[in-house]
Amino acid sequence: MEKRYLCWDDALLTERAGVEIVSHAPVKRNVALKTGDEWEGVHNGYGSLVRVDDTYRLYYRADASRCLTDGTMSRGKGVICVAESRDGGITFRKKQIGRYEYGGTKNNNIVFMREGSIDNFSVFLDENPDCPAEERFKALSEWMDEQKGRHLCCYVSADGYDFRRTADIPVRGTFDSFNVLLWDKTTEKYFVYYRSYHRPSGDEIEDDNFMTTDVVHDIRDIRVATSPDFKVWTDHGRISFTDGKDIGLYTNQITKYPRTDDVFIGFPVRYADRAAEKQSFDYMPLGDLHEKMTAAFGRGGTALTDCVIMTSSDGFHFLRRDEAFLTPGPEAWDNWWYGDCYTVYGLAQTPAEEDGAANELSFYVGEGYRVRSVDFRRYTLRLDGFFSYHAPLSGGALLTKPLPVTGDTLTLNFATSALGDVTVTLCDEAGKPLAGYESIPMFGDSVSRPVAFDLPLSRLKGEQVCLRIGMRDAHLYSFAFA
Repeated sequence: MEKRYLCWDDALLTERAGVEIVSHAPVKRNVALKTGDEWEGVHNGYGSLVRVDDTYRLYYRADASRCLTDGTMSRGKGVICVAESRDGGITFRKKQIGRYEYGGTKNNNIVFMREGSIDNFSVFLDENPDCPAEERFKALSEWMDEQKGRHLCCYVSADGYDFRRTADIPVRGTFDSFNVLLWDKTTEKYFVYYRSYHRPSGDEIEDDNFMTTDVVHDIRDIRVATSPDFKVWTDHGRISFTDGKDIGLYTNQITKYPRTDDVFIGFPVRYADRAAEKQSFDYMPLGDLHEKMTAAFGRGGTALTDCVIMTSSDGFHFLRRDEAFLTPGPEAWDNWWYGDCYTVYGLAQTPAEEDGAANELSFYVGEGYRVRSVDFRRYTLRLDGFFSYHAPLSGGALLTKPLPVTGDTLTLNFATSALGDVTVTLCDEAGKPLAGYESIPMFGDSVSRPVAFDLPLSRLKGEQVCLRIGMRDAHLYSFAFA
């Protein structure tokens, strides 16, 4: 067992000189899944990635009943589909389920269907050791009816292919985007993150069904509730941000970062209606389609979306980065559109393309929303590679807070230039170097390089130490006691 520390913010540090925190852009890779069957339409998306034994499953909405780019509406049933990957998450193939009939045949990959459109349906594999086997797959979906108003439906399944409805989650919201669920083994609680709105003044919307919501001016927010047993829920209200800014976010995609126990990470979509500057659309490949969609659906033709990152140690208070993590990219005939940069919920650890290289993190993004049948594109980052501590060749140094030595080896996830290096000195809690625990300068590019000291690290096991780290033309992504 190892304890990993991520170099993503200042929470670990007491000193930082000549070192900055930098973000890293993901690398665009292959199309992992192509859609286009009769039941999928142009409004598919909102995916969930679930690892089941040695396979990954990708669940996604395939809704042929939504608005088209010519300003018309197609009609069909709302369905949820599944595809599977048996090559470690590189590519996905649609799995033939044979459960629901569509277009006169059951030869399809549909795992859920209901009349009318489905806005969202997130799937989660429950890791709670006390979860009944028949409920190990859970799904959330919004619904609104005359008797109950808006509510957050919950579905359960033993195999992830046959879902049945169970008790709703008793929280108040609008739920009209992707709502997600996770099990946090540290607190032994379920966390559900869901969508609602509030007034620009900060006031709550008081009517029971949010029927007075102004989707143009009211603020989209993210709310959280927790439960120890999936029965009794505590509603904590809106998540908060360290900068205090009240910024609208369209989705949340919050999950536990899989390489640590104590970090929540989210990939919310930002939404901006650029109607006031809509002349820019005239110079884009989709300019005429923006005009048609604006005429038929208003903001559907002038709104744009991109993706940012937010992180948290407790799941309630988040550090949100204002710079985009993912943008629509170079202008093409199917982007710069309302629906760009929606990430699939979840992360995968996938094989690298280079022989002998370390595994990478993969995530998936829908392309072509409302323009054509959506493709799910794979993007990659190095392990722990969303952010790093970085120093130029002139050098920099940092000192961590006291940390417990929980293993026999210290490893670094780092990268240097040919002239750069990283050194590590272990210090006592006052920052005084400990004799025998200064490393040689290390160079290279490794996600798990052992740090060599003159004395064995095992002598310090159970004690608190500070790490003084010197860097030259280097990035440090994480470190771990293993």
